[in-house]
Amino acid sequence: MANITVSTAANFIPELWQNAILDYAEAKFSLRNQVTDFSSMLSGGGDTLHIPKVTEETAAAKSADTAVSYSANTDGKIDLSVDQHHYEAKRIEDIVKVQESADLFAMYARSMGYAIAKKVENYIAVDTIQSATGNDTALSTDNQLTASLLRSGLVKMLSANMDYTDGDTWLYASPEVYSYLLGLDQFVHFDKRGDEAGQVSGKVGSVYGMPVIVSTDWDDDGGTGDETASVFKREAVYFAMQIAPRVQSSYDIDYLATSVVADVLFGTALSHASSSTSLGIVNFTNPSTLACNVWSLPAYTFSPGLCLVPRCLTMMFPAIAAWPPKILTPKRFDSDSLPFLELPTPFLCAMFSLSSFQL
Repeated sequence: MANITVSTAANFIPELWQNAILDYAEAKFSLRNQVTDFSSMLSGGGDTLHIPKVTEETAAAKSADTAVSYSANTDGKIDLSVDQHHYEAKRIEDIVKVQESADLFAMYARSMGYAIAKKVENYIAVDTIQSATGNDTALSTDNQLTASLLRSGLVKMLSANMDYTDGDTWLYASPEVYSYLLGLDQFVHFDKRGDEAGQVSGKVGSVYGMPVIVSTDWDDDGGTGDETASVFKREAVYFAMQIAPRVQSSYDIDYLATSVVADVLFGTALSHASSSTSLGIVNFTNPSTLACNVWSLPAYTFSPGLCLVPRCLTMMFPAIAAWPPKILTPKRFDSDSLPFLELPTPFLCAMFSLSSFQL
């Protein structure tokens, strides 16, 4: 087998990097595969998709010998902006050695593929699914999604004529919530689930017919109002990817290194307004934390500014700065006696001259 050199590596290394990084990225995609994908509509270019929104209609009764009535078209649209452009870049020195080491090559490819997939997943989770507020359900205790609270959230979906058992509905939970679900017998014990999956595998496979997936994109730090779990339907989230994860690389002779850049361009939107109760998303949030309130009955005052203390007891005379202190100044008839150092200067000089003359 011929040795790999820098000149020959340039012909096939970009393809190797692309295949490896994309394989790792695809393996980490989860949410992207569980939303409505409109990527095919971007084939003609543009940065905004206008997705028709067909409103729910009501059938009218038909009477004999009468013409049908045509209702006005009130369909709207959902605008999906493809404005999320993210990348991961590395410059790897001595690419030939990296190529020769399969473990090192796989480590770099895995790192870049994971970074791209994580950014897409995080944006769908935090900036899209968790932005919905119409069906928010507050937990009674941080990260404790009880069966009763879960059912109350599902009631909101059923009230909007949404079937959560259709196979296109998922429950995503933070690690703390998932750990709490593991402690609920009805979700893990086979005698209550009807199968042995929970007890054998040690995981919560499904809850009320919905697959359960644990994700760190849902908070579990106990912050007030944090979304710690979500139930959502595929039809509730729209997604479009204009640039699927792509990899570009080039060899830089000045650095004796290969520069590899992976990037992705995508956008998301909700099928309804984020505050709509018809949106197929239920977010379970941690409860609000209230500070302890300290209060007392108000004290009666006679009138604003009323003071019953005599003024003579509230007055403070200003300090007097004098040096030297007038200790020897008489307290009575002090006008008849002046402090020694306050005599006019010429008089002092005269006294000094007179005494000198006498001597």
